[in-house]
Amino acid sequence: MKKQKLFIIGLSLLAVAMVGGTSAFFVTSDRAHNVITTSGVGIELIEDTEEVGVDGRPIPFTNIENAMPGDSYSKIPKIKNIDNGDAYVRMKLMASVELSSGETFKISPSLFELDISRSWSPQNGYYVYTRTLHAGETTHPLFTTVKIPKELASKYQNAKFSLTILGEAVQAKNNGANPLDAEGWPEE
Repeated sequence: MKKQKLFIIGLSLLAVAMVGGTSAFFVTSDRAHNVITTSGVGIELIEDTEEVGVDGRPIPFTNIENAMPGDSYSKIPKIKNIDNGDAYVRMKLMASVELSSGETFKISPSLFELDISRSWSPQNGYYVYTRTLHAGETTHPLFTTVKIPKELASKYQNAKFSLTILGEAVQAKNNGANPLDAEGWPEE
């Protein structure tokens, strides 16, 4: 009887081992690898003049020397959307002067006479483009001429003025009803 019990236990263990071994043939697994790539925002700040080169393209703005009070110069800042998504864009003007004595300080860009376009709206020290800038599009110019005021004080004789333009962009999709409501602008 002892042999019979051992035989039954042995058969039971063999049966369990066979069931366990055969169940491995019916088990499977798989893995899915999905990649989600976010869109980007990319812009190019363009500063041209109204002059055209021999190739028919506008000549880029360069530094001006020997400027005199009352002179006007062509400077046409625009932003081009170089990415695939729509964007809201803005520009900030910053100005400084270096006197002949070597003293340098910030000045208000309003010292210059600028013909600001109606396509740009002033907001918190910036000019915000009033339309969505679609992929590949370029804004209307922020302005087209810079005029040095006639009333410039003699302390500015032989001075070097700098008018710096900063261009910024944020995504347009899911970011407010219009450019003036947009959020997420870079912090200063």
